Amino acid sequence: MLDLFDFFHYLNTNKRDTTYSRIIIYLFTHLNEVRILTITEIAERCFVSPATLTRFCRHFGIQSFNELREALVSFGTLKRHNGLRMKEQELTDLKADPQSYLAAYGAEITTAVNDVIQTIDFEQVDQLLATIHQAQDVVIIGYSSTLDLARELQTAFILSKKLTFVAETEELQLSLVEELHEEAVVLVISSYGSLLNKSSQLIRKITDSPATSILLTQHTQNTITNLFDLSINVTQTNYVRIGNYPLTFFLDYLARRYASLY
Repeated sequence: MLDLFDFFHYLNTNKRDTTYSRIIIYLFTHLNEVRILTITEIAERCFVSPATLTRFCRHFGIQSFNELREALVSFGTLKRHNGLRMKEQELTDLKADPQSYLAAYGAEITTAVNDVIQTIDFEQVDQLLATIHQAQDVVIIGYSSTLDLARELQTAFILSKKLTFVAETEELQLSLVEELHEEAVVLVISSYGSLLNKSSQLIRKITDSPATSILLTQHTQNTITNLFDLSINVTQTNYVRIGNYPLTFFLDYLARRYASLY
């Protein structure tokens, strides 16, 4: 299964002239060609062998080059606003009146922040922080943009002398989860529950482990949330357009509160 963030992670952590980087760059800059060229023709253009392209696919968890091609063709049909949590009409509105659009966008962020303030249970948060403080091991799981939030939380905790672990690949996440024990805490950060659906096997391993499992999320109706020992929804409303703002605001408070207590 194609995961764009795996490709970006590779590009961001390796030189551009490495074999796999060259393949990734070619694929994303020649999407129209990829849909009609054979694996041999693409290999020639990347100056690699077809066997290397096959190994490339397997490296990124893709079963075959045909599966990769289908995923890239599908990606190529996406409209530019699809990944921005926007409707097509919003692009028109933004182009015509950027000031009004930004004002409305900002107002929604303000509403979401106020929702967090009204929604969170401060006593519950303090109990959560006490659990984290007392835990022998703390593992933080995130995906895509929430992986960035996990790293930021990790940095904030270490400033308060609390070591936590963040795995940046699915393989390392599984490895950390398999080592969980009764004195451990695992925090799963998921804005809208996409991580719960994408990595259902990982989530099952987490919730079946002896560790205390905690989900930190924005408003979500995902039934898997019931499997966690504690699930904290930081808003009562689902704010799709503004992304992670509510969760970012809450996690910033969480880190600051921990610093004030410990």
